Amino acid sequence: MATLYRKYRPQRFSELVGQEHVRTTLTSELASGKITHAYLFVGPRGIGKTTTARLLAKALNCSNRKGAEPCNRCTSCTAMQQGRSLDLVEIDAASHTQVDHVRENILPAARTAPALGQYKVFIIDEVHMLSASAFSALLKMLEEPPAHVVFILATTEPHRVPETIVSRCQRFDFHRIAPTDIVHRLTTLVSQEKLRAETLVLERIARLAQGSLRDAEGMLGQLIGLGESTLTHELADLVLPRSNVTTAFELIATILAKDAVKGIELVQRLVDDGMHLGHFLHECVETSRLLLLAKIGSTEGLAALAPAERKTAEQLTERGTTLDFRLMLEAFLRREREERSVSIPQLPLELAIVELTAATVVGSFPPMPPARPARPQKPKTSAWRTTSKGSGQGLAEWPKVLELVRQSNPSVAVLLKSATPHGIVNDVFRLSFPFPFHCERVLEVKNRRVVESSLGVVFGRQLRIEAVLNEPSPDAQRRPAGRSALPDEVWQQALTAFGGESTEGRESVS
Repeated sequence: MATLYRKYRPQRFSELVGQEHVRTTLTSELASGKITHAYLFVGPRGIGKTTTARLLAKALNCSNRKGAEPCNRCTSCTAMQQGRSLDLVEIDAASHTQVDHVRENILPAARTAPALGQYKVFIIDEVHMLSASAFSALLKMLEEPPAHVVFILATTEPHRVPETIVSRCQRFDFHRIAPTDIVHRLTTLVSQEKLRAETLVLERIARLAQGSLRDAEGMLGQLIGLGESTLTHELADLVLPRSNVTTAFELIATILAKDAVKGIELVQRLVDDGMHLGHFLHECVETSRLLLLAKIGSTEGLAALAPAERKTAEQLTERGTTLDFRLMLEAFLRREREERSVSIPQLPLELAIVELTAATVVGSFPPMPPARPARPQKPKTSAWRTTSKGSGQGLAEWPKVLELVRQSNPSVAVLLKSATPHGIVNDVFRLSFPFPFHCERVLEVKNRRVVESSLGVVFGRQLRIEAVLNEPSPDAQRRPAGRSALPDEVWQQALTAFGGESTEGRESVS
């Protein structure tokens, strides 16, 4: 039995799924008779580039064309539909990369007049695979093409096609097919096959296809091949790849709930079920990215989910913050890179769970430091006055920043309590400190990241911090060396946080 995408390949432009911008332009050109001698079709696989090229070739040579649509009955249309037309030459550039094929096959055939129609059409698929010398030979034909020749070049990697070729073509960028369009197309095919299918099954196929209609029709064909009259969710489980998005949502929910034990148990359950944890880690990366985008207002990813999954995603988006999902994404990405280098398959996931649930809010644990910690910046005396608060913007929001830092890392918050904020100047939030110790600690990479992340959440844009020493005041000059002006409570918190001890009252912290 023929595969569905071949059996039901569109025979008219009106039957194309998606790509309205391409269809509108091509049909207008056909109707007006203003045909370009070379076209470049660009886009991912399985979205209709070759189908559209064949439709264009058929319409160009149809003897009874009405407007832009081929009649599908004349001798030329019939020959092209049956794959025996001498006026249509299809070439897979991946198999014929060398200049000899262009010189010995394409160029001589291009000089030959059409057998039945008005044009001889050459469709070169994966044209980016041609060698440099083959491109040079093709370029000569594109520069001075015979009036009866039309080239249609298709590629998934346009950056590998020389600009000299691209500039001589009319370019069309094909887009991935929307999930709703895929579901509508699959529903039509199921009806034509006189079968029934659960909507959730078709939505699941659309999600797995990731915009490729050919892949979606291929998966539907596998289900139909099982011989059942109704395509159910249970039937789909026998054929379709398992979707881990629901399990990824479950894991993210445990992280947001700070339930590390439940998260570890979930990972063990996946191990017992034989799931490939590397694939699941990738699913966690994609899912946390989807939630991050949804949190900042982009709902494109949610549209590809089944209704029940979409509802879960929306609930999780409400529970978490932008910082939560961003740090989840970063943690899963780091652990995914480590996954192949560890001997215990579940270890990267377990470490991610512990890292993300260990503190009061997600992200309190900074990324693992390098083997040789970077030398902390030495504090410098300010080039701008620090004896009083500056005129920069954002001073009113500083308490919010302090609270967010406190939730993320209480030790850094203790340091910041001694700082004088000077506000935002040129995307820099300026701080000054009374002592080098506090300034040095805040400028350490892991602590700086906590502060700058909190600033980004509060102000909605990326800011960096600049920390300097206060200009000495008369009181400070009279104070004994090492003596702090911090309140007793804050001083004691700093000692506890950094393992220091007081000598002569408050004179050293180590």
